[in-house]
Formats: sequence, structure tokens, C-alpha cells
Amino acid sequence: MLAVQPPPEPAPKFWCRCRTCGHSRVSDWPDLPPDLDGTSCNSCGSEEITLFEIATRRAIRLPRLLIPPPVRYRCADCGSGGLTSDGDTCPACLGTGFL
Repeated sequence: MLAVQPPPEPAPKFWCRCRTCGHSRVSDWPDLPPDLDGTSCNSCGSEEITLFEIATRRAIRLPRLLIPPPVRYRCADCGSGGLTSDGDTCPACLGTGFL
């Protein structure tokens, strides 16, 4: 008689690492939950966690920023200094140093 083997466990999809204490573990989530509020470290209880998706190596930092950081490009005319060689305000970036 052949023994029936249990189905294999699914491979883990996410790896969690605490940025406070360094504790890391494999997550048992099949997919990312829509609401990640309240996710914390099992060891120290900190909410500063980085999730890594194993297949794509994508990193998700928790807690998430409320506003995405702005994308700024350095001004090529003044070298991000905001001034021309004469000491006047750069006409390309209006003295900010970035575009």
C-alpha cells in the first residue's frame, strides 16, 4: 500500500527584517495585505520593518511615508549652486540649484 504524502508547503514569498534590533524571519503571508498598519517585529515590537519580496527582491520599508519624496534634478547650468559665474541668480533654475 502506498502512503499518501501531504502536499508540499508553499515557498515563502516575503522576508522581514527589523531595522531596530536586526531580527529577521520568513513571513508566512501568501500575498501582501492591503493594510500594513500595525505590522511590528516579533522580538522588540518596533514598527520599523523592511519587507523583501523574495522573487523580485523588491524592498518595502515600513512605516510607509505619507508623501513620496520629491524627485529633484541638479541644474546643469550652475552645477546646483544657484549662482552664475558672475554671482547673479541662475536663470535656468532661478537660484534654487535644482530643476
